[in-house]
Amino acid sequence: MDNTPVLSKENKGLEVLQFTLQRQDDQSKVMQEVITAVIEVRDEMVEMRDETKKQFEMMKDENKITRRQAGKLKSAVGKKSAKLVNELFGKKVSNELFSKKTGHLTRGIYTKLGIEYDVSSYLDIRSVDFEKAKTFVENLELADFESYQLRITDKQLETALIHGDDISFLLEESK
Repeated sequence: MDNTPVLSKENKGLEVLQFTLQRQDDQSKVMQEVITAVIEVRDEMVEMRDETKKQFEMMKDENKITRRQAGKLKSAVGKKSAKLVNELFGKKVSNELFSKKTGHLTRGIYTKLGIEYDVSSYLDIRSVDFEKAKTFVENLELADFESYQLRITDKQLETALIHGDDISFLLEESK
């Protein structure tokens, strides 16, 4: 004879309920594992995003101006230098004197760029600073230069005398 207890209808209902609860508990455990895995993946992605941002910022800091930007900056320096020399003399002078003084002020502008952007060459200016550097050059005025950068050099004086350029007013100012 079979010794298995015979289940009454009431016990059968409880067993079904117990089975259902066990099944829900198993599903809950699986869902919790899935959620834990999603959280781990999300944390890894956030970490990767942050690292990518950091590397991108480092790359922006390392990128120097392009050749095209260097050409535009060089052009801006040349134009500003010529404009400042015209202001300095206030009248027409010989081409040779104008050229010598323009070269002198051009070097002064590049020196100011180097100091402003902490570089030894304008080619080392960061690409992200290009527009600011160009604006910096365009906004320079004679008052921004030291007296030694504006003074008339011996060669410039010699050139002025050879060509009959009257720059005596500048010589008086430098005394």
